[in-house]
Amino acid sequence: MILGLLGSLPAKAASRSTPHAQPAEIYIIIDDMGYRATDEQAFALPKSVTFSILPHTPQGQSLAERAHAESRDVMLHLPMEASTNKPLGPGAITSSMYAEEIIQTVESALTSVPYAIGVNNHMGSVLTASGQALQPLMDVIKKSGLFFVDSRTTRFTVAQQVASENDIPNARRHVFLDHEQSEDFMNTQWQRAMALTKTHQKVIIIAHPHPGTIAFLLNKLSSSANRHFALKSMHDFFAAPGEVQREFATTNNAQVSVAAPN
Repeated sequence: MILGLLGSLPAKAASRSTPHAQPAEIYIIIDDMGYRATDEQAFALPKSVTFSILPHTPQGQSLAERAHAESRDVMLHLPMEASTNKPLGPGAITSSMYAEEIIQTVESALTSVPYAIGVNNHMGSVLTASGQALQPLMDVIKKSGLFFVDSRTTRFTVAQQVASENDIPNARRHVFLDHEQSEDFMNTQWQRAMALTKTHQKVIIIAHPHPGTIAFLLNKLSSSANRHFALKSMHDFFAAPGEVQREFATTNNAQVSVAAPN
């Protein structure tokens, strides 16, 4: 039996939408990692920032190994079928695949990103809207004791709902920080996240390992003006004590509602 850190947790750890007494918690996921040598710049960020790594990429395994050695959370950033013509890259799952093919693809992707404790979708505006295609993915996630974060690249997504139906700990992205690469835009998105901390106990931000984004986050996270929130790693989102024991966690070879490209 696979003993998952998260297997006994409630299916959905929802963010509260009422004012709260404790400091709000911010969770930052840097995804799209694995292709560029410059992705290593993300290691300048605080260790509470979570790295989500694309499967079968040139830098993926070494980034995951280093992140784990530094006690950082690692996730699998799994490519999923999108409505655009952008290439998905290796390890992608599509709605035209048979269930067994999806399972094998996801298992192989997890093996390529050692120490992954959760999964979020890369693109996926088509696949995350298909409950039938999502089921084999959720079977692997549940079997492996992982959690799922819906990147919400479409307002038609049912991914978080399907995760909940399968008793998988899950969450959703609240703000995309940098799908436009300008400081003004990132400031606007950051302020959206800060506004959400007034009504949500937990707010998830997704960003990417662009040098400009890393510099922006280093500035924001070092500012004493932002001490009203606590920066947390994704494993803290589900408040699960205990030791991680998962099949793939080894060295084995409204801004709330609006979607954005990822």
